[in-house]
Amino acid sequence: MLIYGRASSFLLSLLIPFFLTRILLKEDYGSYQQLVMIYTIVQAILLFGMPQSLLYYYPRKEMGEHPLLVRQTWMILLFSALIVMSLFWLGSQIIDNHHLKEYLILLGIYTSLMIFVMPIQNLLILEGKTSTAMWSMIFFTVIDIAILPTAAWLNPTTLGILHGIIFAASLKVVMVLFHVYSTYLTKEISGTSYLKEQLAYGIPVGLTAMVYVINVNVDKYLVGLFFSSSVFAVYYLGSLWAPIFGWITQSASQVVTPMMSKAYKDGNLSEIKELYRNSISKLAFVFLPATILLIFIAEPLILTMFTETYRDSVPIFMIYLILVPTYSLNLGWILMASGQTKFLLKLALSMSIVNIILSYWLLTTLEGDNRLLGIPFSTVLVTWISTILVMNRSLATIESNFFETFPVKEMWKIASVSALSVLPVILLSALELSNPLTLVLSILSFGIMFLALSYRLKLIGENEIKLAKSFFPF
Repeated sequence: MLIYGRASSFLLSLLIPFFLTRILLKEDYGSYQQLVMIYTIVQAILLFGMPQSLLYYYPRKEMGEHPLLVRQTWMILLFSALIVMSLFWLGSQIIDNHHLKEYLILLGIYTSLMIFVMPIQNLLILEGKTSTAMWSMIFFTVIDIAILPTAAWLNPTTLGILHGIIFAASLKVVMVLFHVYSTYLTKEISGTSYLKEQLAYGIPVGLTAMVYVINVNVDKYLVGLFFSSSVFAVYYLGSLWAPIFGWITQSASQVVTPMMSKAYKDGNLSEIKELYRNSISKLAFVFLPATILLIFIAEPLILTMFTETYRDSVPIFMIYLILVPTYSLNLGWILMASGQTKFLLKLALSMSIVNIILSYWLLTTLEGDNRLLGIPFSTVLVTWISTILVMNRSLATIESNFFETFPVKEMWKIASVSALSVLPVILLSALELSNPLTLVLSILSFGIMFLALSYRLKLIGENEIKLAKSFFPF
């Protein structure tokens, strides 16, 4: 359910750049996305891995010990928020003559607020409120859709959009803290504090997340360093799509990792393998057809969503699509559940270094437009190498092999059905219809043919149909 909720949230969130690219100038939109990039790095490390530590400790503790875990988790987050504010204030005092300097304090406020919000979905899932977690995800996206374009319309500058995201974050914090206080902090606290142990688990996870964010965004750092804000805006919209699919994987991780953690504690490796295999199968059913469809609708999609102004985003977008299948394979859940966070940190750090060196070499070696296109190529290559290494380590941990663990036959069926379903899309692209009409007809024709063939080949069963029906109120 969370996977589909995350997908719905993602589709809704596309309305935000749809409006902002029409309201803001390229320079202002580029500056805003550069600030968001800074936010993702700082947030990744200064969450101290608390969302993931909840997934690890909550199922291992008795019910009476949960209030203690939640209290010390949000105490850590409060300390983190204070550090965030101090860092951004210090940055605003040190940096001279940079176009982002005037926005740093406001960005610090936004980051501090969002620190309190990030673990809530993990907590709701652990409480058994998966449906609530899904709808909270969608509701938070609706808040952003309502507030951000309105703020940009009232003040079509980078400053205006910053005011908007701070207001949206404030609403989310109030809702999160109300749930935490009413559910846990009003109850009696029992048990002995294990703050150091939680930080010892969480900090490597936070560092890994930070390095992962840097690794995924190193191309954007280089583009921001060597190109103007307007070029950054074009590049960002091309690179936006593939990483967002990671949200779906994250949703699955929130459900599966606690199960794997308990199974590993009990020494039940066969259960872990089954969870792993089923997860890959379900994720492949989303990511493989999405990759093939998006390759063939790249141009009408970008031009419809962001106007002709951002046509140069299309080739960047297509290179990044090569990343999408990795999100169904690069599942470090087994390593997380078995406590191998240091391995993940070392891997992420080494891959980040390789990515930086390769990206910089391509940037300084290639000429013309190829300078820009060589950077995402480096990110894609390094990510695939990392994926293979994580897969190999995971298989070793559960004492299995590739063909026993991965649903190869089913993935081949999904890829074949996707390839057949894209044939009407190819025909539509030759008709020279308007971009919006081509986009709508392509998605509909692909979707109908893919679902029909999937049902015929039993890739879709009664469970999937019931799940789809559960999203409708009738």
